[in-house]
Amino acid sequence: MPAIMQWKGRKFAFISACLVSIMGWVLAYAANNSLTVLISESFHGLGNNSLLAVSLLSISEMVSPKFRSVSMVSFHVVQSFGMALVAILGRYLHWKTVSWIMCLPVLVALLMGLMWPESPSWLAYKGRFEKCEQAFIWLRGTDEFSKRELHELISSQKENMKLDKSHTSGFKLQTLLRRDFYLPSLHMFVLLCLTYWSGSLVIVIYSVEIIKTATHNENAAFFCNILANSILFVFSGLSAVLIRRFPNKSVLLFSITGTIVSLLCFSIVSYMQSIEMISKDSLVCLYLLVAYMIASTLGVLPIVFTVAAELMPVKHRGLGGALYVIFTCILHATSLKSAPYLFLYINLWGTLLLYAINATICGLIIWKCVPETKGRTLGELEDFYVHGNFYIKRANSLNQDHIDLII
Repeated sequence: MPAIMQWKGRKFAFISACLVSIMGWVLAYAANNSLTVLISESFHGLGNNSLLAVSLLSISEMVSPKFRSVSMVSFHVVQSFGMALVAILGRYLHWKTVSWIMCLPVLVALLMGLMWPESPSWLAYKGRFEKCEQAFIWLRGTDEFSKRELHELISSQKENMKLDKSHTSGFKLQTLLRRDFYLPSLHMFVLLCLTYWSGSLVIVIYSVEIIKTATHNENAAFFCNILANSILFVFSGLSAVLIRRFPNKSVLLFSITGTIVSLLCFSIVSYMQSIEMISKDSLVCLYLLVAYMIASTLGVLPIVFTVAAELMPVKHRGLGGALYVIFTCILHATSLKSAPYLFLYINLWGTLLLYAINATICGLIIWKCVPETKGRTLGELEDFYVHGNFYIKRANSLNQDHIDLII
């Protein structure tokens, strides 16, 4: 889907992903055997993963840098609400009824997607500068900051088009070796690895089994499952408030620190239970699990996906978007599929310690290498990867050159 997004546009890719997802829900409703259910799940996987990548990349291009981070985190807040809602609906309604209910938001998204314009960044990438200006004005208006960003976008793409004409042979190989491709790809992988291999999704999905193992208390496990979904929604919303007031990277590093501390404490308590220094039915692990979920939901879960989607330059978003989906699928599958075996062979405390070590390594790389994205235009982020800093040449040229735009 990211390749289609780069070829036919963000709008076309978004509508296509919505149609694939709708087809999955229709097949789920019509399913009378396990084969049809599996086929519908395949459509869900393709449609939902495509929607994640296309939506985040489109938001990063269409929304003003001032509001981009909040908008992208809001996407995760709504997603968290949907997960909590499905958990409740699945308990009280038939799964075919849930299929129809889940089809409605995608239909609304499809209708809205038909009404908005194409991404100005993609239009500029394709050399359609007049349509780019019209779409940009429709989305952002004509204030002074918007004019400057539009000028920067067009001048940047014109420079890229001149460079691409002289590098037509071996383009794919050259793309892989370019600093502004492999560095954001590496940073994207580190960010996604932080989320998946710090146990964020594992502990949400296996929370009932983890608490049963840690406390030997089924009532506590059931309570924790309800609490997990509530925390996911409430504290994702709080993270949107935090990044409105503080830099993305600061909130993320604060969340990483809390995640590491809670994982280490959880691991120590679990180990002490295994050697019977603490009672096996103690609820201390439950409290530490809640602390872990609060810490990770404040930043590791919502902010990582948004920052990872912002880093890749527009000209590489076809291949870069494909890598985003590939990294997500591989890390998602490996973390979830390996979790039961890790619990079995290195115990719960060993698994939590492994997650803490990974979170520490990824956190140090993010602190040292990944740029702050809040308030930065996509052109400025591209300059960071091309020049190693937020280059000011383009910004200075705006005060010297007077290019007439259709404004």
